[in-house]
Amino acid sequence: MQGYGILVDLDKCIGCRACQVACKEWNGRPAETLSFAWPTEAGITSPPDLDANTWKLVIFKEVRILYLSGFEDPYIQPLPYNCLHCADAPCERACPVGAIITTKEGAVVINEQDCIGCGYCEAACPYNIPRRSEETGKYYKCTFCVDRLQEGLEPACVEVCPTGVFIFGPIEEVRAEASRLKGEGKEVYGLDLPGYVGGYTRWIYAVSSEKSQVLKDHFPEDASVASQSIRETLQGVVKYGGTAALAALTILGLVSWRASRQKPGEEGGEE
Repeated sequence: MQGYGILVDLDKCIGCRACQVACKEWNGRPAETLSFAWPTEAGITSPPDLDANTWKLVIFKEVRILYLSGFEDPYIQPLPYNCLHCADAPCERACPVGAIITTKEGAVVINEQDCIGCGYCEAACPYNIPRRSEETGKYYKCTFCVDRLQEGLEPACVEVCPTGVFIFGPIEEVRAEASRLKGEGKEVYGLDLPGYVGGYTRWIYAVSSEKSQVLKDHFPEDASVASQSIRETLQGVVKYGGTAALAALTILGLVSWRASRQKPGEEGGEE
């Protein structure tokens, strides 16, 4: 395990959006006209979603904190969101032309010049991260500021945060700190995940237990995409089992399909 990681301590986030602006500035992405329409599904999040020019977005989540006294307190929790940079990125595995790579720093990066805009990365991502540009037809997302990492600098969002929300460092240290916070009772996302994403992400989130619903609502319980998992399984069968294994799998599928169509109590085929 090597490279870097970031622990996002949501309890320290004040929703100032400095990280969102710094991401735009460093990566040279055009600004967007902010709009606040309330009430809407996006609430006061602006722009309402990630897009080809917005790689980092502070999402405002409404939670209700229930105290022991029975009093319920509505609370708006800011959540800085971007690509989580999976340990084993499904988007990289899905890309048919090798336009997505994971660098030694742990950054999962889309090479704009090689991207053909097929959308396989978007379909494979359990976090709905890569976004297509209407202008270029190519896909874009957070790069983990890999150009800064390679020069010994912190990501732009980390450097600009006024309250120390982002704890940046070697991934082993970041995971250890996340485990410590989890042991103290905080809700943590990104430590123990399915093999589909490599078991963990390099961006790990933590929040106080009373606000744990923020993470449960935003992140998928099963960080995987069923259709992509099946496709990868079949690819493995063809690669390592050959045509015979694939044929056997197909026969098993047909048997299962026929059994599902058989009426209860029938031992033969359909009449």
